[in-house]
This record gives sequence, structure tokens and C-alpha cells, in this order.
Amino acid sequence: MNYRVIAIEREYASGGREIGERLAGRLGLPCHGHDILEMAAEKTGFSQSELSKLEESMTGSFLYTLNLLADISSGKAADLTMTQKLALTESNIIRDLALNPCVIIGRGAAGLLKDKTSALKVFIHADQDTRIKRAIDVYGIPQKEAKATLRRYDKRRSNYFVTTTGVEWKDENNYHLFLNSGKLDMHRIVELLYTAVR
Repeated sequence: MNYRVIAIEREYASGGREIGERLAGRLGLPCHGHDILEMAAEKTGFSQSELSKLEESMTGSFLYTLNLLADISSGKAADLTMTQKLALTESNIIRDLALNPCVIIGRGAAGLLKDKTSALKVFIHADQDTRIKRAIDVYGIPQKEAKATLRRYDKRRSNYFVTTTGVEWKDENNYHLFLNSGKLDMHRIVELLYTAVR
């Protein structure tokens, strides 16, 4: 394989998780996403629901996180917030997972692995109407709440990405491929990515 790791970021309800899972199955690779939160829960001793709430509270303030991490690496004591400890824990888990071939969905993996030449970085997006329909049909979101749900989850993902990586979530320079699942169906995207990886 040209790429040993595939890191997929995605807009909410764009089908990115399903694309990643199908691709992992096609390649015979493990697929990581939500299980990273489970691993972080084991390492920190907090429940997954507590960590999920911490993820929601990330503000996108990378500068503060960077300064604290610089203090740690220089041997100075740093008082990390629980949110920052979680970001650091998940970042370390992702870097460890990327030592072996796998697909990683979300959690800032594309930014964290930006210097890893054996990692294919992909962003899946779609137009709002396609995503609203999927949010209603697949996730059972009430129609009147769908638009606000898209905004809320996209903001959460964007904040998480910039907090853990220091770069903007939707910056095309972070990715090899920027794919529109509203224009290409999932099967075509999976096959396209399979070809790119092989």
C-alpha cells in the first residue's frame, strides 16, 4: 500500500464515518473512531460520557494549549485542565494507533498526522440539504432541529480540531482529498479511496 494510515475528517451527516468503515472493511484494516474515546476513558479513569462533555467544551484555543505543552516539554510544571488532558491523551492514542495500518475517523487525526507521509488525509463534506436529509433519515434528528444540529456538531469538530492540531479544520491544505458525498455516492468514494491507497 502507498498509504498505511487513512485519516478521515468529516462534516456531520456527510457519511464520512460510514465511508471510513466501509473503506476499512475493503482494505482489511482496523477502523478507529469512537473507540479512541473508550481508550482515553481507560487511561484517564473518567467515563466516556464525562469525556464526551469535555470534548464539547473545547474552545479552539490552541495557543494556550501550546504554551502549556511547551512548559511540560521543558520540564516545568503545568496545570492542564481536564479538557487539555483529554486532548493530549487522545492525541497520543492516535499517534500510537498510526504506527500500524488503520483507518482513523475524526478526532483531529488528519492534523495530528500532518507530517506523516504514509498517512492519506481526507475530508468528506456535502451540501446542507444532503446533510439535513441524512441527519433526519439516518440519525433520527427531528426536521426542525436538523439545521441547528449540523451547526452544533460542525462547530464542535472544528473547535476540537484546532485545539488539538493548531490548524483550521476545513483548510484544504491539510488534506490530500476533499470529497463531496452529495455529488459522489458512498460506493464511488470508497472505491476512489481504495484506489488511492493501493
